Amino acid sequence: MGDWLPRLINFAVIAAVVIYYMKKPAQDFFKNRSVDIAKALQESKDGRERSVAALVEMERKIKDLEAETARMVADAQARAEKDRQALIEEGRKAAQDVQAQVKQGIDIELQKARARLAAEAALLSLDLAESRIKEQIGSQDHERMVKEYVANVGGRG
Repeated sequence: MGDWLPRLINFAVIAAVVIYYMKKPAQDFFKNRSVDIAKALQESKDGRERSVAALVEMERKIKDLEAETARMVADAQARAEKDRQALIEEGRKAAQDVQAQVKQGIDIELQKARARLAAEAALLSLDLAESRIKEQIGSQDHERMVKEYVANVGGRG
């Protein structure tokens, strides 16, 4: 049991020397460590605030993009409807033009058919008149008409 006192004194002397020489560096270490921790906390807080601001900005941009996308979709739908109406109207006009051309073609063909029918009717009338005249005119009437014709033609010359 007696050997513990010198050991205790030795420990106390070494501890006193270590404390004396390590007091200033230990204080500086803990002081710097506190400053470093405070600085890290402040940087973390600043980083968080920047992140929150960036998040808010991104959310705003996303909303703006959604609004822009919705506007573009609405514009595209309006243009599509306008184009659809224009195509429908163009189709109607084309159909009307085709109907007008068909009607004009029918009218022309109808006029041609009427002209052919009139010519055919005239030819048939001539043939009918010729056959009736041939039936009614005998050889004596024929000779008389030839003499009258020759007399008329001969008297002129």
